[in-house]
Amino acid sequence: MVGKLTISIDLELAWGFWDILTPEVLHLSEAQERPICDKLIELFERYHIPATWAVVAAVLDRASAAGRPGNEASWYAPEIIERIRAAKTPHEIGSHGGRHVYYDRMTAAEAEEDLAFIKQVHRDNGLALDSFVFPRNAVGYLDLVTRAGLRTFRGADTGWVRLAPKLGPRAGKIITFADKVLPLPPAPARAQKNGGLVDVPGSMLLPGRDGVRRFILPAVSRAKLAMGLAWAQRSGATFHFWFHPCNFYYRADEQFATLEWFLARAAAEASRGRIEICTMGSYAPRATDTRGAKAAA
Repeated sequence: MVGKLTISIDLELAWGFWDILTPEVLHLSEAQERPICDKLIELFERYHIPATWAVVAAVLDRASAAGRPGNEASWYAPEIIERIRAAKTPHEIGSHGGRHVYYDRMTAAEAEEDLAFIKQVHRDNGLALDSFVFPRNAVGYLDLVTRAGLRTFRGADTGWVRLAPKLGPRAGKIITFADKVLPLPPAPARAQKNGGLVDVPGSMLLPGRDGVRRFILPAVSRAKLAMGLAWAQRSGATFHFWFHPCNFYYRADEQFATLEWFLARAAAEASRGRIEICTMGSYAPRATDTRGAKAAA
């Protein structure tokens, strides 16, 4: 049986922290985001693996950066998108919201305004718009997202961690941390229709390594990645692995070593016909659109 691997990346810069902003975040997003993205592109190129880059639209809109704290480079980075587009491996560029505002907290009118901004930015930059990753994974207004022309979205992670939001903030954080620090197998996902969209649920986040998360050992992350890929192969389902560039701000060498180890393993499995490597957009193919077609390493 052949399973699928999908990798999605939430590209945010400081927009991902706009409501919890600190001087450290401003410095790191300005100084580290670009070299991290360059390294990610290089690794994907080395192993011929395409990914879905879910981009906050404001990263491409200089006017949105005006008046924001810190340097413009913490908010505005069109050169990163150009590097993704210039890669020989054909990546998908999707959306991670307009300005990283949360769809479970906004009004319908605000959601429509955000989606209109996203569509305008993608149109102005000649970018397709097929896949959506909700900011903070806060799913909402699926009808409006469908009406805006998007075709797929990343739903909540599969497995027992889905219980976390229902148990309150403190218990939820404990469960989420336990899932990251223990070598528990991440559950594969099954893409399924949800209204006019295809939901491609997440399977596993590669967490950052700051604070208490420094105790999440690379060996545990590698074990979980291996088990997730193997389970997808056995079940014919999808292992949907995701992360943010900011997850590489701390202990970057260890993080990149883990990612490269996994990409090499995935590429080897794909070359043997045991796994298909798919972008999010490929789960809802359009006959006249080949930009999001699945690609095997």
